[in-house]
Amino acid sequence: MCILLWTTACANKGYPLILLSNRDEFLRRPTQTAGPWNKDVYGGRDLARPENGTWLGVTRCGRFAGLTNIRETSSIAAIGAASRGAVVSSFLTSDSPCRLWGDSGCQAPLDDLDIDQVGGFSMLCGQLSRDHQGRVQIDSFGVISNPIEGKTRERKYDPIDTASEETYGLSNSAFTYPWPKVVNGKRLLNELVDDIQQDKLSDREISQRAIEILAFDSLSAEESWKGAEDKFELLKQSVFIPMFGANNLTGSSDTSTASQDPDGAGPGLYDLYGTQKQTVIVVHESGTVRYTEKTLYDWLQGTTRAENDTVDIIFDLDI
Repeated sequence: MCILLWTTACANKGYPLILLSNRDEFLRRPTQTAGPWNKDVYGGRDLARPENGTWLGVTRCGRFAGLTNIRETSSIAAIGAASRGAVVSSFLTSDSPCRLWGDSGCQAPLDDLDIDQVGGFSMLCGQLSRDHQGRVQIDSFGVISNPIEGKTRERKYDPIDTASEETYGLSNSAFTYPWPKVVNGKRLLNELVDDIQQDKLSDREISQRAIEILAFDSLSAEESWKGAEDKFELLKQSVFIPMFGANNLTGSSDTSTASQDPDGAGPGLYDLYGTQKQTVIVVHESGTVRYTEKTLYDWLQGTTRAENDTVDIIFDLDI
């Protein structure tokens, strides 16, 4: 039930891209805290599948990507033969433009990755560049997806106009048919955009405000949430998903993971579900990137860090 929110509406204030992400996941699923994988790629990593892919990342070369699952009608379709996280990793470490990369079948640089063998996903992907005055801008971006049409997967690319200063969102439905949680998230992000337009907010202040948006919980206080045996439909409403027992997720294809245990980690890995990672990426026109990640319930993974650990990474683009 992840959500991605992003805006290009603050480019005139020096922020060509502000990107927010909630990763909703089984809370015991082993995950590496955000940081540099090598000298170029920054992001968290999923440690439950051998590909060790990611759901969100950005590179010094100006590539960025974030992925959400598409709700599938069967468990086999939901899991897929290859990890969705490998799709994001493949894009980040490639040098092909978004559209061409998608058309190529995601073959390089991971030669064994076939987009048609991956469970349903939608992925925001893009490339940053500099204009003639040296200011960072979005050169190209769009959403790649692989929904099932009939019995086969259809590869789609929805381009986004780089000249359009707007706010966007993506969850587990089609990019063009957003769930209520996306509509709510865009409204909250637009309120932040308005404040940026009126006030001089620092990168840190923007990041802090964005984390507050990602923590917007419209479920916990609702009686319908407390008493629901099947919570899936309610998950479409809230930006933030509070922790709950995964046996109440019967309407979601994500429960296929719990029942089939593809990672061989044992049933205990899939007993609790909720928002696990909250991430904000703020790109300044100077080329400075602030990458803030807050981990919730990290003690469930047996770590020694304090609960709700936050990392704040600042680096410069090499473009």
